Amino acid sequence: SKLQGTKAPISLKQLSSVVIHCMMNIFKPNPSINYNFISSIYAFFCILGGILYALETYVSDSSEDKDGDGDGEHRNETLKEIAESTEGLYLICLPFIPCLLWSLIVRKEWSRIESAKKDD
Repeated sequence: SKLQGTKAPISLKQLSSVVIHCMMNIFKPNPSINYNFISSIYAFFCILGGILYALETYVSDSSEDKDGDGDGEHRNETLKEIAESTEGLYLICLPFIPCLLWSLIVRKEWSRIESAKKDD
């Protein structure tokens, strides 16, 4: 039996043209968005992720009792707790790295368009 109301499947050529159109527009800035703000927020979270990673690395290295004599045991316990509570927290900020790269590319084009408007 024939199905009524169904459309013919999209051809591969049509699909590729839609994908190419979407990919080309992904770097096209929207004039109503301030990309300086967007880029700065993404940069902030990238830096925060770096700080969290450095903190985790430093604290986990510092919390080990290097000489094994047990001195500073309370300090080591505190550092171990901090290391355990921040373990992997930097992973939350990892998606901001490609977002920052994208926003910087779009911001460059947005700045070019904005300066062209001011020149006219």
